[in-house]
Amino acid sequence: MANRYKKKKKPVNKTKGWITDYYETGREWDKENRRRREEAGEKEHKGLKNLNSFELTCIVIIIVALIGLFIKLVVLKHGFWTPGI
Repeated sequence: MANRYKKKKKPVNKTKGWITDYYETGREWDKENRRRREEAGEKEHKGLKNLNSFELTCIVIIIVALIGLFIKLVVLKHGFWTPGI
């Protein structure tokens, strides 16, 4: 009977906390780097030049996956619903 009145713990979403922390830390570093560049009088690079190695690796993986999908679906003419070889 006593268990019925016990307060339940809320589940902790650790993944959300990790991703949020990573995002906020990246924003802080970006602000700091922009401020330092402005003080030094450097130009800000735009495009793919200001990405870090992790972001470049993610972009390369996405591009390779899209090329693979194109080859599978168009060149080899295997659809999503047809069984492959």
